[in-house]
Amino acid sequence: MSVKPLTLLLVIGLAACRPTDDGLALQADYLQRLSNAAESSAAADFDRKRLLRYRLPPRRERVGEIPEIRIGLLDLLIDVRRCPDLQQQISLRNSSLGKQLVPSSRLAYEGDLLRAIDACLAHLQNAEEHALQATLSNLATAKRAQLLPVFWNALNASPEVERYLRFAEQALPTAPAEDQAALDALAQLSTLGHSLPDALPPPAAQLDPLFFALHASPQGGQLITSLASLSHTLKQASQVLESRQQRRPVCPLGQPTARGRILQNIFVKYYAGGLQPYLAQVHQRGQAWSDSLRQLSTVAQIPPVTQAYLLSLVGPEQSLWADFVAANAAHVRAWQQTLKSCGLAPGQSGWNGKAANADQ
Repeated sequence: MSVKPLTLLLVIGLAACRPTDDGLALQADYLQRLSNAAESSAAADFDRKRLLRYRLPPRRERVGEIPEIRIGLLDLLIDVRRCPDLQQQISLRNSSLGKQLVPSSRLAYEGDLLRAIDACLAHLQNAEEHALQATLSNLATAKRAQLLPVFWNALNASPEVERYLRFAEQALPTAPAEDQAALDALAQLSTLGHSLPDALPPPAAQLDPLFFALHASPQGGQLITSLASLSHTLKQASQVLESRQQRRPVCPLGQPTARGRILQNIFVKYYAGGLQPYLAQVHQRGQAWSDSLRQLSTVAQIPPVTQAYLLSLVGPEQSLWADFVAANAAHVRAWQQTLKSCGLAPGQSGWNGKAANADQ
């Protein structure tokens, strides 16, 4: 066999192994069919370069410096020998591993340390250890004051969070897998941020699974891609319907026409029967996702670039989520106006909720 057939077979094999983007394919098919039915020029395809506006800011701009608090820990290790949990936490922080804690582990550690300090203070309550009690109280106050910066560094320097909030090459599948663990993790991290510094970060055994759930889910990035592509698709589709009515009404006498019936079939078969279920799926997951991110954007001491990024995704105005919601509502209105002008809308005498057998 010659080299060229081998190369061709390899290309075909690689293409077959590449997962299909059925979410974008569904949108492209709907736009094409609608444009043909409305006798309009082909709508513009979604340009993936639009996703670049939702790129995360550089990590160096999101992560802040947190001063180390040193208060003679070697002496403190001797003084708190009656508080072994605290002694263990201080020893851990001063070990080679403790000095290399990743930011998410640092968040869990600070919670463990403060719990150990509180327990030690309770243990020493009736002891004549005033100097040690004052030292521990001052340490606890200083450490609590750092909890919010530590929290934000844990999120902003986390590859798990970065992966979840980075737009994906593919849109959300038309039949996505269950993803509640990641959505719950996002909500819990947001709630945790708002509880600081009054409440303490949970231990690593409770905190690590939240970051793992975000890392294990591809759907955060896919959702960003879906919201951006659907906003484009819906705006293009609305423009197709509106421009057709302005250029040459589908039903100039307000009565059903053959072209009106064709458009009604597109509405029933390819919008209500195809695109709309996908829209509902994206909206359902996007609602929980956007609620958590919006709540996260209001946590105190958030770095300005992080807040600006989150608001570009889920802010109340001029955000990815707001554009999607507005485009969805506008497209429903465009369909209503077109079908009503023909007497073919749901509730009107010409309505037929079943798609014609003929393919459009």
